[in-house]
Amino acid sequence: MTSPQVSKIFAVAEAARLWQLYGFTSPRDLVLEDLALALGVIVLEGRLDSADARLIRTGKRGLIRVKEDIPEVGRKRFAIAHDLGHWLLHTNVSQVLACTSEDMVAKYKASAPEIEANYFAAELLMPEKLFAPRIRRPSLSVQLLKDLAVEFQTTLTATAIRYVELSDDYCAMVISEKGQVRWWRGSAGFEELCWIEPGSPLSVDTVAGGVFKGEPVPDGPQRVDASAWVEDTSKLEDDFFFEEVFPLQRYGQVISVLRLP
Repeated sequence: MTSPQVSKIFAVAEAARLWQLYGFTSPRDLVLEDLALALGVIVLEGRLDSADARLIRTGKRGLIRVKEDIPEVGRKRFAIAHDLGHWLLHTNVSQVLACTSEDMVAKYKASAPEIEANYFAAELLMPEKLFAPRIRRPSLSVQLLKDLAVEFQTTLTATAIRYVELSDDYCAMVISEKGQVRWWRGSAGFEELCWIEPGSPLSVDTVAGGVFKGEPVPDGPQRVDASAWVEDTSKLEDDFFFEEVFPLQRYGQVISVLRLP
């Protein structure tokens, strides 16, 4: 699946159109299986070995099969929303699309259809008009992300991505695994100032690095040197971040939320 460029505007607009068309007013109204059926798609759970979800298209009818042993409701919902994005946005791409968990956090090096499906899913599950007002005043924290994840029935990871995408603050979320940075997302302001290298080993001076070495998870945000996370700190006014972590024990990962003072 390739495309010359990503159309974020169209993907987001299509998700927003569904909220308006069906009169949704809160996340509780969004029953994805019912929405899919209204769009001509049946959602079933079943065995999938190499994908979280698979979309099969036959004319104006479709079938989304979701991996039955996905443990989190939020992850299943994102998989369905992601494939509904393919259904609506990519009618000419393929009759069969299999999407992995990696596709559903894709951004930097993924194909345009996968990125567009993620933009669609994020707007469908966490519409900006509802999500943005929730993050205008509180500072980024793990507890805030947990509260938002419950409200919007999403995973902590998807919620954190949405937070930094819509935030006006200087903040980022980082997924680490096996003592290395796996991938990250930053707010527009953060990414203008800093770059965290995917694949780089975690410094022992980061909170996440300490967790991978067996140290206890501290309560609340901790002050860490900015240089522990980024090589070039020349654009920063302060030389430290606040870091708070949340281990994803099932996946052997740690989420770090970073914010500038």
